[in-house]
Amino acid sequence: MDDRSGPARECNRRPGVFGYLSRSLLFASALILATASQAGQAGSAKTVVATAGGKVSGVTRDKAVVYWNIPYATAERWEAPRPAARWRDIRKEQRPGAICPQKAEGGPLQGWAQSEDCLSLNVWVPRGHHAGPLPVMVWIHGGAFRFGSGGTPIYDGDAIAAQDVILVTINYRLGLLGRFAHPDLSREQAGGPRADYGLMDQIAALQWVRDNIGAFGGDAANVTIFGYSAGGVAVNYLMTAPSARGLFAKAIAQSGGLEIDTTRHISEPRPGPLGKPLESEGLAVAAHFGSADTPMPLAKLHRIPAADLVDYQEKTLIGSLNPVVDGVLIPDDIGRSFRDGKQAPVPYMAGSTSWEASLLHYATPPVPPRAILYGIGDVEAARAAFGGLDDAALAQAWFANSVFLGTARYLTNASAKVGQPAWLYYFDYLPKAVRGTVPGVAHGDEVPYIFGTLPGKSRVTPADAVTDDDRAVAALMTAYWTNFAKRGNPNAEGLPALARRVVGDNGMNILDANPRVDPHFMEQSMLFLDGYYERRMAGSK
Repeated sequence: MDDRSGPARECNRRPGVFGYLSRSLLFASALILATASQAGQAGSAKTVVATAGGKVSGVTRDKAVVYWNIPYATAERWEAPRPAARWRDIRKEQRPGAICPQKAEGGPLQGWAQSEDCLSLNVWVPRGHHAGPLPVMVWIHGGAFRFGSGGTPIYDGDAIAAQDVILVTINYRLGLLGRFAHPDLSREQAGGPRADYGLMDQIAALQWVRDNIGAFGGDAANVTIFGYSAGGVAVNYLMTAPSARGLFAKAIAQSGGLEIDTTRHISEPRPGPLGKPLESEGLAVAAHFGSADTPMPLAKLHRIPAADLVDYQEKTLIGSLNPVVDGVLIPDDIGRSFRDGKQAPVPYMAGSTSWEASLLHYATPPVPPRAILYGIGDVEAARAAFGGLDDAALAQAWFANSVFLGTARYLTNASAKVGQPAWLYYFDYLPKAVRGTVPGVAHGDEVPYIFGTLPGKSRVTPADAVTDDDRAVAALMTAYWTNFAKRGNPNAEGLPALARRVVGDNGMNILDANPRVDPHFMEQSMLFLDGYYERRMAGSK
């Protein structure tokens, strides 16, 4: 039995890694060449494409034609998005559009233009000829629903396009502009979707894809949504959103950390330290910009500069900005919706990295263990299930597994119960340059392997230290993800086989230099979490 609460260690890796990686790299190259040679002559990426809003001109690159900064919707503050206005001239954008308002200092988006008029997307179309409509992948960026952009360089789509897949990356509203509730808004928007404005943007982007991707050579009936961190959370919510039904055919949630047993509501209190109604947060904003005695009215809140709202949300340390249950857009808690078979009936893949607790390691100020262990209930039962860890180690293990890996396991099991193909993974490949310096693969560090944009985050691997072995693992990950987008199955001839989720099974697909199935991965702690979620959901009705 493998009941590890931390990452797999390098000593557990099998011999023969480098020979296998070399074969994988050759296989990936051969696959690209074979796909190109076998493709028909019926279509190819066009430089100018006519969309419903107007014509757009693409930038021709080595492996793709990229169409930057296409408006997919527009929205007034704290209102549902609506179609973007048409344009007359050909849009000839050379770079991504403005990012949605956020705190960008010190990050990869520092210095980028910001605007509330930020609902744009980018499209990568494979160069060359293809016989029929291509599968489409729509990427939802991470960033805790606070920061990020679909135009971030790490999400460059060349490697995905090289697999004959169209990639779409999107912007969506963030922070208090993307999730906000206030009693006056609730009255104004009664009966309609409320509060989750960023999620509404994502659905509007999927509607744009449905209506326009055919003009780029894409198959509107074969769309895969995928994302990591906040993007993975969003994928899980979209799986339960009735208005998103039919807009995607497959879904991948990467490190979509959430409490599946309880979700904030707009007006009702919920269990747990973050269970206050979201309207109370809106009232606090009104009091801050007005006063406790005379809160600022909603009409004036609409006109506060976006930068002031961003500054407020950062200085007041607002907690999770995950979507909330509004009863219309999101009818119920995520776990309950999946448990009751109300999720979208599509192939679904989910998983985590081996060091999700990196989010705690890099947190400022540090999160005390008691804050994490607070909601467990029976801490000693959890300690026994996780191997007798002390409080500090248990807090890290609990955070990583109850919020990330355990939820992915629970949701994939629920999808398998309703007869849908489901896949569960654990990404545990560390590049040689950092082995021994970190406990495992940090949150989000699988992303550059999937996109083929190594080295990714600068803290992980210096650019001059990326090896052929690292690139071979990236080729494997890109192949698994694009295979899933094409057929709802990550497997293909020549790749190490991954196992489809079986109801009640304790197996795990380990993704590293030697992808394999571990039949009893962290069995004791995962079974404990299964019961924990069920008990919590039963007690939070």
